[in-house]
Amino acid sequence: MLHINQRQRLYQFFASLFANPGPELVQALSGGEVDAVADLLGVEVPPEAKSSFSIETLAELYTGLFVARMGGVPAPLYGSVYLDAGLLMGPSTGLVAEIYRKQGLVFEDATEPADFLATELEFLYFLVGKEEAGFKQRDLVAARSATANQLEFLETRLLPWLEQFVDRLNKVEEKTLYHWGGISLLAFCRQEQEWLSRLS
Repeated sequence: MLHINQRQRLYQFFASLFANPGPELVQALSGGEVDAVADLLGVEVPPEAKSSFSIETLAELYTGLFVARMGGVPAPLYGSVYLDAGLLMGPSTGLVAEIYRKQGLVFEDATEPADFLATELEFLYFLVGKEEAGFKQRDLVAARSATANQLEFLETRLLPWLEQFVDRLNKVEEKTLYHWGGISLLAFCRQEQEWLSRLS
């Protein structure tokens, strides 16, 4: 069983990995975060996930897999593409945005739709933080509410499309850090689902 801080660390890492690459990600990768994440999840790290990455290299990989590519984007990072028959910003996007609003979160300056993978992972990080706050304040009702919200979001919003996303990512012949990241993220989310289900 992972500690709350370890779970937050994993959500934070995967959110950073699947956001547009920046200096923070390069620093995390060069600082051994891939090995740390693999240790927490008990997974192996292939050589392509342990390479030395610059922002330029990551941006090229990221663009080719998730943003623009001849013949179509292999694995879009938006839930609605998988849940709404290929529509970007389909009905499911609005449902995710409403879930955020109910938790008091409004992304007025957001550059991505609500169902962007990194944003959904940041939301789960936020809910784990609420769980931790509940335990620290000895408010078991608040902590249980946060865990219930995590499980519901995983089961109704993220997991229904995450496996399809990873399948599409794995169909790309050249394997990269992002392939390892997708497989590891799916394993983590399934682990979270199992753990949270026991608490409910």
